Amino acid sequence: MKQQVKQSAALTVMLLFGLCLGAALKYGYTKLTYHPHILTLDTSAHYEGTDKPVILYTTQWCQYCKQVQSYFKQHNINYLSRDIESDDQRIETLFDSLQRADIPQIIIGNKVITGTNLSVVEKALREQSFL
Repeated sequence: MKQQVKQSAALTVMLLFGLCLGAALKYGYTKLTYHPHILTLDTSAHYEGTDKPVILYTTQWCQYCKQVQSYFKQHNINYLSRDIESDDQRIETLFDSLQRADIPQIIIGNKVITGTNLSVVEKALREQSFL
């Protein structure tokens, strides 16, 4: 009986150690591969030729881009949508200058926001007094 208790305790300790190790590895991997949602860059080239205060880089098929567009329409945000698959070399060059392949890319002032974290977008819009 004592032997079974010892074996059960040892198995429990090993299981807990494995779970903790797995959680630590996941946390470390996430920390190493995390990309910030907001980058501060010189975005002046993106605003050339437009008077829109917000620029959205998108594709026709991106569901996340549609969420952002819906948010902008719902909040009456004046924005310019640029389709990165439109075969427009200027759009491709501007998008490439952001050094990120993710979409959507949202430019608000000198902030470049990646993804659809709408609370981050809302904060940037409030900072620029667009909301």
